[in-house]
Amino acid sequence: MLKIVGIGLLGLFALMVIPPGVADEVNPMFYGTANVILADPVGNVLMAQTVHNLLTDQGETFVINQVFDTSTAALTGQARVNAICIYEALDSAFSESATDGLSNALSGTGSSCHAAGSGLIGNTNQVATTEGEIFVAGTDFDAGGTISGILICGGNGAVATFAACSTPGGSVALAAVNINNVTVTGTDTITITYTFDITTPSS
Repeated sequence: MLKIVGIGLLGLFALMVIPPGVADEVNPMFYGTANVILADPVGNVLMAQTVHNLLTDQGETFVINQVFDTSTAALTGQARVNAICIYEALDSAFSESATDGLSNALSGTGSSCHAAGSGLIGNTNQVATTEGEIFVAGTDFDAGGTISGILICGGNGAVATFAACSTPGGSVALAAVNINNVTVTGTDTITITYTFDITTPSS
């Protein structure tokens, strides 16, 4: 079964250490979402969707290695998660394990990945949020192309390429998001904001 961040490792750990009867009161809520807005060249919103992500197998391993003192050294700086990548193809079918080796259908001259917020991620009240990253038809992907998926990636010190993010040995693909197909024409834009929330309700 596909695992979303809402039932990720940290939530499972919390449930394991909380005595019976207390877990229901704590009710941890850990999740990641991508907010996607399609707009025309003058900014009129044509479509909006908010979709929960899948924490990938390599993303789960990455979280453990970053938080716990394992045999793998934790990453620092821009090698950490800081990029948003779009998948230009019909009907993406990302799963927790099936993000490796995907090829990008991008045939234009633009990049399929952008550094999120110039590589810096906001951290407010245990919620990490990227700035809205704008992808432009005809520049970042072919006008008339269809976007169906998003990867949240590590940058390895620079803006990742889709292939680098989704190929073993490349940047870490922390999370994957299957969105409804979005066909973008002219110079329409897609703005993507990613949120990773690990807060728990206050008592």
